Amino acid sequence: MSLREKTLSGAKWSAIATVIIIGLGLAQMTVLARIIDSHQFGLLTISLVIIALADTLSDFGIANSIIQRKEISQLELTTLYWLNVGLGVVVCVALYLLSDAIADALNNPELAPLMRALSFAFIVIPHGQQFRALMQKELEFSKIGIIETTSVLAGFTFTVVSAHFWPLAMTAILGYLVNSAVRTLLFGYFGRKIYRPGLHFSLASVASNLRFGAWLTADSIINYVNTNLSTLVLARMLGASVAGGFNLAWNVAVVPPMKLNPIITRVLFPAFAKIQDDTEKLRVNFYKLLSVVGIINFPTLLGLMVVSGNLVPLVFGEKWVSIVPVLQLLCVVGLLRSVGNPIGSLLMAKARVDISFKFNVFKTFLFIPAIVIGGLMAGAMGVTLGFLLVQVINTVLSYFVMIKPVLGSSYRQYILSLWLPFYLSLPTLVLSYALGVVLNGHLPLAALLAVQVAAGVLAFAVMIVLSRNALVVEMKRQFCRGEKMKTLLRAG
Repeated sequence: MSLREKTLSGAKWSAIATVIIIGLGLAQMTVLARIIDSHQFGLLTISLVIIALADTLSDFGIANSIIQRKEISQLELTTLYWLNVGLGVVVCVALYLLSDAIADALNNPELAPLMRALSFAFIVIPHGQQFRALMQKELEFSKIGIIETTSVLAGFTFTVVSAHFWPLAMTAILGYLVNSAVRTLLFGYFGRKIYRPGLHFSLASVASNLRFGAWLTADSIINYVNTNLSTLVLARMLGASVAGGFNLAWNVAVVPPMKLNPIITRVLFPAFAKIQDDTEKLRVNFYKLLSVVGIINFPTLLGLMVVSGNLVPLVFGEKWVSIVPVLQLLCVVGLLRSVGNPIGSLLMAKARVDISFKFNVFKTFLFIPAIVIGGLMAGAMGVTLGFLLVQVINTVLSYFVMIKPVLGSSYRQYILSLWLPFYLSLPTLVLSYALGVVLNGHLPLAALLAVQVAAGVLAFAVMIVLSRNALVVEMKRQFCRGEKMKTLLRAG
């Protein structure tokens, strides 16, 4: 199978798995938001924000360093495996011992037992990370998708069933541990058929991996601060309930694109790595990727921004109506972040994550005061406005700081790659908004929301069908080829 065929197959399997996982995640969040009180929901979201940092530290960029390398020896793999396991133990102990101090710093002492429970995940998770990286390196996304979907389903089932009997944040924490255990067991089982770690260890043999991982980890930590500081600031200033509301809006508007975009970028990272020395080919494919990511995200997020006033009370309950304006602004944040996501794959493929790190450090110097001042002046809304301001600056500067040094001067291509999805999404935005205004009060809330969503989807579909843009025509052609192949297979 050619690289192109493997990449397309990988994108398909990643899409299937990721859509299922996102669906289960949203369903679980909806159940928990309705069942448990806002304080417990806030404690849960803060705990998971903290655990995200520990997860970054425990991996140390090792998985991506394996994918980035064209060739890697058995000694290097074995050394990286045990190094990953050791880092997991260190992170587990550190998080367990520091849980009380972290909880006190955030003025939420009830966080401590949740973090202590979560810390045990880092004893388990590293045993499966390398096997997943090796599968990804070989573009075996069907296996990855099945394993990750199965593990999320196990955690989801445990959490949703338990929450009806024990409506506390700890229920979801235990569900996360179930998810982690099943995921690691499955990756370990299938991965050991490909490679078995030995008992060798040579730190010198993985020096280049560690340099790559150090830059990637440093960049991830800075990105973590830029992403999650808002929740932690709100938790300290205004308590777990407000932080939970902000995080609920964040999980609806920003998290799905963050998970959906790697359907493409995660698959194309190893593909980019294989053509890393051909700058012209990289440039063409990168801007195609940027437009495709926009076509996936723009209509969804602009449509969500318009219908959020009806969606929140209907899906999450009246107690969360106050998050509607926050959700609307975060839809714009999610849109801007989505078009920045492919840049990471480009820089990793060229082993230039140092550029991303330096830029994110600069962004952090803008971000911290914007979030803190916004929170002091206007609470959750102020934090959201601060976040949006920095994200706009980031989007404007990304081309000059991260794209141009790698791909050369191509500003017109950059603008056109972003204009295409925005232009295609405009009818969705206008039609959904107009129907919401005209039909408000004349239809039940559920019916009005259904009409807005259906009209928005139809408007976008019409724009795609009528578009004569070369990339859109290519996408339609690929889709038609896939449908014809399915028809032939069924006929046969």
